[in-house]
Amino acid sequence: MATKNFFSASAVLIGYIIGVGMFSLPFIVNRSGILPFFALLLGLGLVQHFLHLIYANVILVSRDYHHLPGYAGEYIGPSAKKLATVCKLVGNYGALLAYIIITGIFLHDLLAPIFGGSLFFYGSALFALEALIVFFGIGVLCRAELLMSLLLIMVVALIAIKGWPLVSAANFHLLDWKYSLLPYGAILFAVDGNGAIPAVIQLLNRNEQAIRRVVRIGFYLPAAIMIIFTLTVLGISGAGTSADALTGIRNSFGDGVIVLALIFGVLTIVTSFLGVSQATRDMLVWDYRLGPKKAWALAVFVPYIFYLLGLNDLIAVVSFAGAVAGGLSAMILIYIYARLSKTKGGLLIFKERPKEIFIIMFFLLFIGGLVYEMLNFFGWIK
Repeated sequence: MATKNFFSASAVLIGYIIGVGMFSLPFIVNRSGILPFFALLLGLGLVQHFLHLIYANVILVSRDYHHLPGYAGEYIGPSAKKLATVCKLVGNYGALLAYIIITGIFLHDLLAPIFGGSLFFYGSALFALEALIVFFGIGVLCRAELLMSLLLIMVVALIAIKGWPLVSAANFHLLDWKYSLLPYGAILFAVDGNGAIPAVIQLLNRNEQAIRRVVRIGFYLPAAIMIIFTLTVLGISGAGTSADALTGIRNSFGDGVIVLALIFGVLTIVTSFLGVSQATRDMLVWDYRLGPKKAWALAVFVPYIFYLLGLNDLIAVVSFAGAVAGGLSAMILIYIYARLSKTKGGLLIFKERPKEIFIIMFFLLFIGGLVYEMLNFFGWIK
C-alpha cells in the first residue's frame, strides 16, 4: 500500500467528517454545559468508530460496491432496503438542507455589508449555482473537497491560536440537566463518516490493517479539532454564541481572520453539498433505476423545498438528521453485522463475534436518542 494512498484515505475520511456539524456544537454546548459535550463526544465518537469498522467489514465481504440500501437489501431483505433508503434520504436531505442554511448565513455575513440582501437570497443564489454544477458534472470540485477541508482545519487552528487569549472561564458552565442530552443528535451528525468509507476502502485496495488505522485516525483527529473549535468559540462568545459559531465571534477578531474563516467555510460546505447530492443521485440511479435527470431533481430540489417552507433552524435540522436518520442507519448496519457474524467468512475486520449484550446496548442507545430527538424536534420537551 502506497504511503500516498494512506494519507489520501485519511484525509478523505477526516474531510468528510469535519464540516457543518462542527459549526453547530458551540451553540448547543452553551446550553447543555461542557460535561455532556465531552461525555457524548467520547461515547458517540467511539460508537461511530465502531460503525465505521462495521461498514468497512460489510463492504469487504461483499462482491460489489453498493450504498447502504443495496447492502440492506442483499443481507436483510426488500423491506430493509426500503427502510435504509428512507434513512439515507432523510439523512442526506437533512445534510443538504443544513448546507443551504449555513452557506446562506456565511455568504450573507461576507457580502451583505457590501451588496445588501437577505439570508434567503444568498442561500437561494448559492443553491441555484450548486444545482447547476451537479446537473452538468462535479468531478473537479468534488476532488477539491479534500483541499478545502484541509484549509478549513488550518483556519480552525488560526482561530484557536488567535482566540485563546480571549477565552474566559466565566463563559463555561459544567452542566444543565434540562439540556444535558441536547448535543446527542448534533454530535452523532458531526462524527458520522460512513459516507466516506467506500472511498477509503478503494484507496487502500481493501487492505484491512490500513483500513483500521485510517478509521482510528478518523476518530481521534476530528474529535480533537471539534473540542478545540468548540471550546475556543464558546470561551470567547459565551452567551452570545451564534448558531453557526463564526458570526458570533466576529467582533472579537479583526475582520481578516473571520473573513478568511467564512470564505473557507463556504467553499468547504459547497463542495460537501456537491458530494452529498451526487451520492444521493447515484443511489437513486443505481438502486432504483431512475433516470439521471429525475434523480438529479430529487437529489437537489427536495431539501430546497424544505428551505422554502421555512425549515431553516440549523440546530434543529442537524440534530434531527443525526439522531433520527443516523440512528436508524446505524441500527441497520449493526443488524447486518450481527447476521454476517454468524456466517463463515463474515468477519474480516473483527476477530470475534459480537456479544449480544453489546448489540442490545447499541440498539437501546439509538432508539433512546431517536425518541428524545423526535420529542425535542416537535417541541414536546420543554
